[in-house]
Amino acid sequence: MFDHLKYLSSFFLPGCVLWFLYTGPHDALDALIWTTPLWSLIVLDWLGPKVNLNKKKQFVSTGFYDAILYILAVLQFLIIGLLLNYASQLQWGSAADIITSSVNLIVLRILVGTTSGSSALIVAHELIHRSQRHKQILGRMLLYTVCYEHFVIAHLQGHHLSVATPQDIATAKRDEDFKTYWKRVTVGHFKYAWNFELKRLGLEHAPVYHYRMLANSVLHGLIVEIMLLLWILMIFGWAAAFIFLYQALAGVRLLETINYYQHWGLEQGRADKTLAWVNQSSLSEYALVGLANHIGHHQQALSSFHEIPYSDQGPKMPYGYFVTNLWVKLNNQSYRRVSANILKDYLK
Repeated sequence: MFDHLKYLSSFFLPGCVLWFLYTGPHDALDALIWTTPLWSLIVLDWLGPKVNLNKKKQFVSTGFYDAILYILAVLQFLIIGLLLNYASQLQWGSAADIITSSVNLIVLRILVGTTSGSSALIVAHELIHRSQRHKQILGRMLLYTVCYEHFVIAHLQGHHLSVATPQDIATAKRDEDFKTYWKRVTVGHFKYAWNFELKRLGLEHAPVYHYRMLANSVLHGLIVEIMLLLWILMIFGWAAAFIFLYQALAGVRLLETINYYQHWGLEQGRADKTLAWVNQSSLSEYALVGLANHIGHHQQALSSFHEIPYSDQGPKMPYGYFVTNLWVKLNNQSYRRVSANILKDYLK
C-alpha cells in the first residue's frame, strides 16, 4: 500500500552528507565515522530484500515523484555550497592540521562524490529526458556541479540510439575491464558531443574560431564550468577548488561505473532485446529513484522512471547497484568472470 514511500530512501545519504558538512569541519576520527551511512547502504543492498516481481506496481503520482527529484536537486546545490565552505575552513599550518585536513578531504571525496554520482547525476539523467524546458535546464544545472554537461548530448543522441550495439560508447564490450572502459568512455563521450555539435552547426571542416562556433552548446558548457571553477578558486581558495574537482571526478566515475555494469557484454545488438542487466535489489530500485529498472527505461525512454513497469527480461545482476559499484572497482577480474558465466547461461 505504501510502496511509493520507499522512494523517500533516496534522501538518506544526501541528508547524512548535508548534516556532516553543516556540523564540520571534524577531527580525523569523527570524519571517518561519518562514512558509516554509506557502508550501511552497501550492507543493506547486499542483504536486503529483492524486487517483488509478483506484486502489482502501485500508482505513484507524478507530483509526488517530481517533488522528490526537486528536493534532491536542492540538496545537491546545498551540499556543493557547504562543501566549498567546509574546505575553505580547513587548516594547513602544522603537521597535525595537514593530517586532519587531508583525512577530511578524503571523506569529502567519498561522501560528496557518492551523492553527486548517485543523487545529482541520476536526478539530472531523469530530468534531461523530460519534455518540459525548465526540467531540462535543472538537469543541466546539476550536471554543472560535476563538470559533465556534455553528457546531455552523449547520452540522448548517442547512448539511447545505439545502446547494446558495438557502436555505443557507453556499452562495455565483452570482457572489457573497467580501467579500459573508463579511459575510453570519458574521452569518447566528450568527442561524440563535440562532433555532434559541429555536425549540427555544419562546422565539421570549419576553423575553431568560426563565428557560428558561438552556438556550440558543448562550448557553452565548458565556459560555464571554467568560470565556476575560477569563481570557486577566487572566493573559497585552492582547497575548495581542488575538492570541487575531485568530487566531480568521483561523481562522474560513479556514473560511468553504473553505465559499465548496466550494459557490460551486451554489444550483440538490439535484435536480441537484451538492453541491460536486471537489478534485483529493492534498495537500489528505490534509493536511486527508479534508475535500477534500466531495461524499462531504454524501452520507454520518454517516460519517468516511476511510470515504467519493472522488467526482468535480461541477465540477472547477482548484487544491487551499491555493492556492484565496489565490486567492479575493487575486484574487476572477479566481476567479469562471474558476469561472463551468467551471460553465457542466459544467452544459451
